[in-house]
Amino acid sequence: MKVFMIILKILETIAVCIWGVAVGIFFPVCILASGGEILPAGFPDSTALMITWLITSFVGYVLPAALIFMKHYRVAAGMAAAGLVGVLIVHSMFSEVYAGNMDKCPTELYLPLIFVTITDLVLLAVAERHNILKLFEAGKKKKDEKAPSILGDD
Repeated sequence: MKVFMIILKILETIAVCIWGVAVGIFFPVCILASGGEILPAGFPDSTALMITWLITSFVGYVLPAALIFMKHYRVAAGMAAAGLVGVLIVHSMFSEVYAGNMDKCPTELYLPLIFVTITDLVLLAVAERHNILKLFEAGKKKKDEKAPSILGDD
């Protein structure tokens, strides 16, 4: 399991470096710094969209990646789940902008972060497998207990 955890951490680090940092932070910062001149003609004011994308990438993916290396798997998984909600919000905002033409929507830039969320949840499950097994055993013991009698017999 230790090798599996290391492989998952490496995969997550690669994904977060590419989509969380390079795409999720640098792209919105460059677009905001240019004043939107990079965007295609007819693109509406994108400040709220870019800030949402930036915050989602940082809080939802870059911070959890750091927390995973500090072995705070529960907090990292919770933040990654919040990042998933943020990615879905960013996707809905892009869907409104590219209403009739989703072929031009840059979904390949932010939707791969969904796989980072899945990786964080798998890391949590692997790291907390002993606690999960204890919960299942406690539930099984409770299920196998003798039911109390209404007659008061022992």
